[in-house]
This record gives sequence, structure tokens and C-alpha cells, in this order.
Amino acid sequence: MTKEHPVVPPEHLLDSWNDKYINDPTSFNEIIIEAAQWGADEELNCCCKLIEPDPCCGTKHQRRTLVSKLIERRRPKPKQVSMTVSITGTEEELESLFQTLSHDREVSIQFR
Repeated sequence: MTKEHPVVPPEHLLDSWNDKYINDPTSFNEIIIEAAQWGADEELNCCCKLIEPDPCCGTKHQRRTLVSKLIERRRPKPKQVSMTVSITGTEEELESLFQTLSHDREVSIQFR
């Protein structure tokens, strides 16, 4: 496949995915998603590189606008969500929570 198709992740990226997911067999879906996203980004970059210099696609300004719109539509920014949360607990529990949040940047929320 490597010889047949030019869109192949570079060796350093394959190595980093291997290091990241090697010890977790349940992460197969994650590596497939990451690889698909990488491939889609490569394809989008190639399309933009074809459009931008091609005078058949309009003036320089029109081509830049077209490339910007293409990127905007194919890779939309996630909507920002704001939330107010009230947390109760002991001082130690809250301190532990804030340390975890500042370190991991990941939150698990359970509703009861």
C-alpha cells in the first residue's frame, strides 16, 4: 500500500501512535480515528495547495477566499460551551479536584 498511495503517515507519526496506543488494546478505535483525521487533513492541504496558485480558480484574492472557505467548511471550529458548576465537598476533596483538573485537563461528570 505504501508504494501505491502517496498519502502515508510519516514514520515519526506512526512511531508516536505506536508508543501512544501499544499498551492499550481497547484503543484500536482511537488510532483508526486519529489516522483518518490525519489523512483527511493531508487531503485538504493538498486541495488547498492546488487551488491557491491556479489562475483558473479566479483572482489571487478569490483563490485565498476560496481556500479559507474550504478550510472553514471542512474543519469547522467546535462551538464554545459555557457552564456554571457548583461543587461541594471538604476542603481536601476540593483541593484534590482542582489539582487533578489543573494537571489532567480532563473532567468526568456523573449525574445522580
